[in-house]
Amino acid sequence: MKGVIFRGLEALVIEKCGMAAWDDLLEKNAPEGRVYISAESYPDEEIVGLAQDVATALSMSMPEVLKAFGEYLFSHLKARHPSIVANFNCFADLIIGIDKVIHVEVAKLYHEPNLPEIDAQIIEDGFILMRYNSKRQLCMCAEGLIFGAATHYGVDAKLNHAQCMHDGFDSCLIEIKYETPHG
Repeated sequence: MKGVIFRGLEALVIEKCGMAAWDDLLEKNAPEGRVYISAESYPDEEIVGLAQDVATALSMSMPEVLKAFGEYLFSHLKARHPSIVANFNCFADLIIGIDKVIHVEVAKLYHEPNLPEIDAQIIEDGFILMRYNSKRQLCMCAEGLIFGAATHYGVDAKLNHAQCMHDGFDSCLIEIKYETPHG
C-alpha cells in the first residue's frame, strides 16, 4: 500500500483523536520509528492493523471504519492532487473516469501503485454500475471514496453492494444511484 494512503489515515486519526492516538497506533502496528512517505510502499498488514485498532477504539465495525476512511480519503487526495479532480465536470464523469483517467495519473505519480481494477458504466441517467476487483478487497473504502466524490459534487448518492468479494464473488458489483441538486 502506498504511503499516501497511510498519510490519509494519519491525518484522519490526528484530526479526530489527536497525535497521541496516532502514536499509539503506530507503536502497536508498525516498525519502530516508522514514518510514512507518500510515494513509498508499505506492507498491507500495517494498514489493516491500524484500521482494526481504529475500529476497536471507535467501537465501529471494520466496514464502517473503511467506509468513513474512504470518504475522508477523497478530500485528502483531492487536496494533494487537485489537478486530477479538476479534469472532471461532474460526479458521473469522475466515477466513469476512475480507471482510465485517475488511475493512469496515479500510476504516473507513484511507482507500482497496485491499484484496484474499476470498471464503471452509466446504465441510465442517475445510475452507474461499478465493478470493483482488488486482492486487498477494500471495497468498503471504495464505497467511502464514492460518497466523498458525491459530497464534492453536491450529489445525493445511494449505493447497493449487489455482490461482494467478501461473499466469495470474483469481484464486487456496486450499484450507484444518484441525483444532482438540480433533479
